[in-house]
Amino acid sequence: MSETGAPTPPPGYPPSGSLPPPGSPPPPGYGPPPGYGPPPGYGPPPGYGPPPGYGPPPGYGPPTGYGPPPGYGPPPGYGPPPGYGPPPGYGPPPGYGPPPGYGPPGHPSAGFPTWAWAPPVAGSGRFRAQSFGEILDSTFTVYRRKFLVILAITAIFQLPYLAVQFFFEQTALGTILSYSSQPQPATSAAALNALGPVLTAEIIVFAISLAYYLLLLPVAQGAVIRVVSDEYLDRPSGVGPALSTAWHRIRALIGYVVLELGIWIGPLVGATLLTLLVALSGSGAAAAGVFLLLLVAWLVFFIFTYVRFCLGIQTVVLERLSPVAALRRSMRLTHGSFWRIVLFYIVIALVSGILSEILTQLTGLVASAAPLATRTAIEVLADGVVQIFTSPFILILLTLLYYDIRIRREAFDIEMLAQSI
Repeated sequence: MSETGAPTPPPGYPPSGSLPPPGSPPPPGYGPPPGYGPPPGYGPPPGYGPPPGYGPPPGYGPPTGYGPPPGYGPPPGYGPPPGYGPPPGYGPPPGYGPPPGYGPPGHPSAGFPTWAWAPPVAGSGRFRAQSFGEILDSTFTVYRRKFLVILAITAIFQLPYLAVQFFFEQTALGTILSYSSQPQPATSAAALNALGPVLTAEIIVFAISLAYYLLLLPVAQGAVIRVVSDEYLDRPSGVGPALSTAWHRIRALIGYVVLELGIWIGPLVGATLLTLLVALSGSGAAAAGVFLLLLVAWLVFFIFTYVRFCLGIQTVVLERLSPVAALRRSMRLTHGSFWRIVLFYIVIALVSGILSEILTQLTGLVASAAPLATRTAIEVLADGVVQIFTSPFILILLTLLYYDIRIRREAFDIEMLAQSI
């Protein structure tokens, strides 16, 4: 005890109320008592572990011969019958797939629209509304990718017509040249007799042209529309399937063209008859004024209906509509897109006109030193070739525009996505 009465700390401990300096060792004897810890020999006994021979008995496992009996399996010859499987040539067309340089979505090769190279999966961005420039770009892309197929279809129908036109044009020209090199007949009756073959040739050319535009051209247009549609929907296409589709719709295609011509020619005939009635009443100036006003009104009517009917032939082929239903369907689809379609027509007309002028100039250089008959023949052939190369442009563009309008107004992209699920 200390003088104050507080207990005295044991020897070696600091005085009461003081603390050891930081870092000082513990006082002597501080820690576990001597002998503290596991007793001697603590741990697993010697030889601890599985007893000798522990494990599966000798020979343990499946009995001898265990497994399928001998000869077990499909009988000989089991499997698909010979020749079973996709027909020869079935599958994606040659060269089908992404072009060199294809990258992740949204990064197509430079110079190509996104939809042209996107994976053929609905909803991946391939089926989407396109801008004015994208539709034009897609038009030339489809033309380039399907150039041989489209060229073959157009040439099948254009070349026979071109050959007949060339023959009769040469006949008329030869008659005119022969007539001009001979002495002039004394009477008008003799002149008409001399020029009779010319009139006959021109009438025949007109009849053949009318038959071509009413019978053959609609079939060619239907076949090209099928090719463009297959390309847009990532389906295999070719000349045979396209012509087959057009042939099965030939009555509706011809009916649609005849209906269009009737709508356009009817008002023109009516305006002509009204002008004749005014002229017979004794006022020639009034008749001329009436005819001019009616002609301007007819031109406005023609342009308006030509634009509004421009998607009708697509609906005949792709939706299998009748001619009257196709006209109504085209009017609904083009509603609100009149000036956009007019601008498309202007651009395509400019492109076709530039190409035609280039080829015409080249033809003129080649045939400039040729005789008149030869030069005329070359010009007729060159004009036909230009038509073969440039006429598909507007069909391709209108088919792509048909799908673009359906995506914007009818959720055609959602419909395709639902079909792919």
